[in-house]
Amino acid sequence: MRLVSYSKDDMKSIGAELTEGVMDLPSTAAHFGIEHRVHGYNFPVVMIDLLKQTDWIDTVKALIENYRQSHSDERPELLRKDELRFMAPIRRPGKIIGLGLNYRDHAKETGESVPEFPSIFAKFSSSVVNPDDDIPIPKVTCKLDWEVELGVVIGRICKEVSVDEALKYVAGYTIINDVSARDLQQGDGQWIRGKSLDGLCPMGPCIVTTDELGDASDLKLQTRINGVIKQDSSTSHLVHNVPQVVSYLSQSFTLEPGDVITTGTPSGVGFVRNPPEYLQDGDEMELYIEGIGYLRNRIVA
Repeated sequence: MRLVSYSKDDMKSIGAELTEGVMDLPSTAAHFGIEHRVHGYNFPVVMIDLLKQTDWIDTVKALIENYRQSHSDERPELLRKDELRFMAPIRRPGKIIGLGLNYRDHAKETGESVPEFPSIFAKFSSSVVNPDDDIPIPKVTCKLDWEVELGVVIGRICKEVSVDEALKYVAGYTIINDVSARDLQQGDGQWIRGKSLDGLCPMGPCIVTTDELGDASDLKLQTRINGVIKQDSSTSHLVHNVPQVVSYLSQSFTLEPGDVITTGTPSGVGFVRNPPEYLQDGDEMELYIEGIGYLRNRIVA
């Protein structure tokens, strides 16, 4: 399944993306008489609230199945994709957990050794921006860099789980652009500020559930800047794969529905190039992950 957050005519909601269009989940649930009362609504209108429902995936599958089996005259109307503004699927994650040096080629290009486990850092949820949003260059930096990363969205409360059990706690996957202010990252002595400025976490365009992508262990991923390929790799090159990462992190702190883990970037970032390349006013970023789609944003002064 492909789950989306969107707005239309100033109304925000969540939906399932079908071939023919987007099925709004709250109105479809009302149409078929299914309730999950949250914050006064009969059905969640925010993705993180949906993921907090223990049977959310069965409910969404049932809605899609009801739609498919209904006569065309009895189906709720689907929304056209071109009339929607797609938003970050998780607008304000409780936690965004970043991993550094989780691809050997990226560690090599930065002159670092591959750690026993990737470095862990936090990105503030206020850094999240939507697909297709412009990203203003923050005034405190002049060295913005791109990083395509597979984002893992947690779907169940997860604490001290084994590698073999870890995937059961994952809702699905999205694309993260771990935009980084390299001057702050390298100058501060720790990474939080350089990773968490406003606009430094583009996310989307959707969440693709694990029943489609499994452990996401062999997905092509790319970054294009102004149409030029800068990163070109595969999640098969992750040093620590999704189940290992989820299990490892869950030993230290509780992962909750809607938390996002951004799993590291492959080689091809800007600051190690000769000469270094940084994002400038007007630059178009296009990130791609196989099975998920494209995440596009433009840098503006």
